[in-house]
Amino acid sequence: MERWAGKVAVVTGASAGIGAAIAKELVRHGMKVVGMARRVERVEAIAKELNGEKGKLYPYKGDVMEESDVKAMFQWIREEFGAVHVLVNNAGAAREVPMTGGANYEHMRIIFGTNVFGLFMCTSEALDVMNEKGIDDGHIIHINR
Repeated sequence: MERWAGKVAVVTGASAGIGAAIAKELVRHGMKVVGMARRVERVEAIAKELNGEKGKLYPYKGDVMEESDVKAMFQWIREEFGAVHVLVNNAGAAREVPMTGGANYEHMRIIFGTNVFGLFMCTSEALDVMNEKGIDDGHIIHINR
């Protein structure tokens, strides 16, 4: 993990569960971690918890379903840090959607918007930044529920 010290990681869905745990560990190993979440106040609380660690957590309010949020975050990363080295696509949504009778299309929009389009948009933006900066050893991790 020493090779990642000082590098920039993005963790989506960083407000709870697996995303929060990953963000904490990356900070403890010295990374600058942008923690994206709709519930940014939870990421802010985690950032305070991590004061004094080798790295730092930067809370970022956004929804991976919203293209404007994703683009704005990666633009902010370009301006603030210049690059991104690791992306952890952790944000996910699960809803019960029966295949026959009574399908809730709003639930389906949330599932696809988060788990498919959000993952795609974050991956695309991260790759653009990596390519712009000549980062050929970056990592992108997709977490699926």
